Amino acid sequence: MAVYTELDFDEINQIVGFYDLGTLLDFVPLSLGISNSNYQVEVNRQGKKEKYLLKISNDKDHEQLHKEQVILKILKKLNFSYSICCLETKEGKMIYEHGDKIGVIFPFVEGIPPGPSDYTCKEIGRGLATLHCLDLNGYVDDIRDQSEVGYGPQQILDFSSSAECPKDFKSFFNRIFEDQLKEFLDINFQKGLIHGDLYYDNTLFDNNNLSAILDFEQSGLGPYIFDIGISISGTCLEKGRIIRPLIKSFMSGYESIRPLPLEEREFLNHSIILGLFSIALWRVKRFTLGDLDPDRADSYMELIQRAINFKNSMVELKRSPF
Repeated sequence: MAVYTELDFDEINQIVGFYDLGTLLDFVPLSLGISNSNYQVEVNRQGKKEKYLLKISNDKDHEQLHKEQVILKILKKLNFSYSICCLETKEGKMIYEHGDKIGVIFPFVEGIPPGPSDYTCKEIGRGLATLHCLDLNGYVDDIRDQSEVGYGPQQILDFSSSAECPKDFKSFFNRIFEDQLKEFLDINFQKGLIHGDLYYDNTLFDNNNLSAILDFEQSGLGPYIFDIGISISGTCLEKGRIIRPLIKSFMSGYESIRPLPLEEREFLNHSIILGLFSIALWRVKRFTLGDLDPDRADSYMELIQRAINFKNSMVELKRSPF
């Protein structure tokens, strides 16, 4: 991805000055992120060189960015070891404002974004289950609903019948989900804090072990099974196709922490396909209908084609993929 907001040394120095980070030494633009511009910054803090990640939001407003940081602070209080909490400014704010720009600064975490493999999938499954098993007692009222920032099953269904829905999106959705998600939506699945976008490239590994889960931008309260489906759809891949052995590895890691209830197991295939349609809808909203990256206006079809391929690999939609 390109760096969407370009900053020079003086501008980054002004932003770093909002924090108690010492003197800016250098910065490097990072080609990571779609809805953010990211910079690695190096500072001299009390005679010691330190690295931080400076993020500029290209897509979210102040309220959305704030609610994301609230979730990360709650995760820190709950000792969720895979997440990273942002720094606070000298004024005690979680979000900096620089002219018309807003963003956050995180400690820079060393690690490697993995490629899909049996071990990678197992580790990510274990990490996601750990998130799903957190006791949110006392914090639920402080956490947004995931539908505020992501696209859940009902929103996908509603969009598929809207006037702005691309014809191919609508056609393939109706072909795959002939019952218009009636069975799925009728079930009261277990809910809690979900990540909403846990693809393998939103993780970091250290010595082959999961060390960090990144980008809680689409996190909030939602059904666990939907979160599992999203994560599998962007993690259990080989040559762009979702494959059963990697799903099996993912679920072995997941169920080592949280055994899947029967109704979730029955609708796992639905959730994997809905995960693909959810991210496809995200791309439609940003790229096709919006102007975040017009060159990617048709990129949603990559995910829909992946959904078609996965559906075709199943004898029936309810057949367990592992």
